[in-house]
Amino acid sequence: MADETVHEDDAKDTSKEIVFSVVVPTLNRPAKIQRCLKALAEQDHPNFEVIVIDDGSTDDTPETLAQIQHDLPNLKLTLLRNEEQMGANPSRNRAIRAASGCYVAFLDDDCIADTNWLTELERGFTHDNVAATTGLVDDQQPANVFELVFRGTHRLAKAGPARRLIAGNMAVRRDLLMRLKWDIDRAEIQKTKDGAPDTSVSGRGDEEGIHLRLHAYGYELIATPQARVLHEHPYTCSSLFRQAQKGGRSAAKLVYKFGLKQRIDMVFFMLGYGMLPMGLVHPLFLIVPIISLLLAVAAISYNDLFLKGKTLGQFLKGFPILLAYYHVRLWGYVSESLKLHLGSLAIDKVDLKAEARAWQSTERKP
Repeated sequence: MADETVHEDDAKDTSKEIVFSVVVPTLNRPAKIQRCLKALAEQDHPNFEVIVIDDGSTDDTPETLAQIQHDLPNLKLTLLRNEEQMGANPSRNRAIRAASGCYVAFLDDDCIADTNWLTELERGFTHDNVAATTGLVDDQQPANVFELVFRGTHRLAKAGPARRLIAGNMAVRRDLLMRLKWDIDRAEIQKTKDGAPDTSVSGRGDEEGIHLRLHAYGYELIATPQARVLHEHPYTCSSLFRQAQKGGRSAAKLVYKFGLKQRIDMVFFMLGYGMLPMGLVHPLFLIVPIISLLLAVAAISYNDLFLKGKTLGQFLKGFPILLAYYHVRLWGYVSESLKLHLGSLAIDKVDLKAEARAWQSTERKP
């Protein structure tokens, strides 16, 4: 396949005609991207384009995409390709430059959008100070306890101000994205033991940089749970715990880069285990670490029951795996934090307050 079907600059000529540009990165998942695009072809929104960027697939994904473009002539589809694997975030940034829409919506290739997905995302842009909207990600019916543990990770509790953005179901004003972009220095390219791209784990926290910056700059972020997609991502024991370690490392980089407080789901574990040696001095000193560890368990239990929306039975069934998951996540978080603070891993820090002042001095707010 050629590097891209249309020139990126040419796509911008129709900016007045397109409301949404839907960006879908993909890698070695031809069956999933086929289902994803067929669902997008059924959208009830009258005015959108789709930009698929193939991140250097080594299977028959390019041929599958070319066939889809032929089979769905009514879907305004642009195909881009990275000849070498760059990762999801650099791929998204490249697609943004090729986008024509006022809003850029992001969808993962393993997500199936409801027919009214774009229409519902657009409803959240009620005035100019709304920078982004984000929708509900439903997970497939779990086939095992590992999928049950992960289920609900992307769940939005209610409509209104968004406490987070979700990379696989969100839309942002394109003019803002052209200045913000997705994080590149926190992005990781996952590999299997034989060196092939590992598509069994998903990105974690890729969208957090955009969320933090937009919030700091004074924009509104709106949750619209009616904008639903189905996330078809299976998990096994191995892939779930690889996901846990990757999530811990990503969270550590996020905290370090933006100067955030330590993650609440990590800090109680760190305090508890860090203070356990006090028991060697006197058994009464064990009270503090025991309380810290109980608070850690309470925090992850609250997250599962009230934020992920699981029933008590589902929570109890998955609790042993959940506890193990968080300990693997803790290891990833602590080991990555040590690398960052000891200088063996370097990423640029960001002063959000200074950035916000600079942004607001050059941006006339509505």
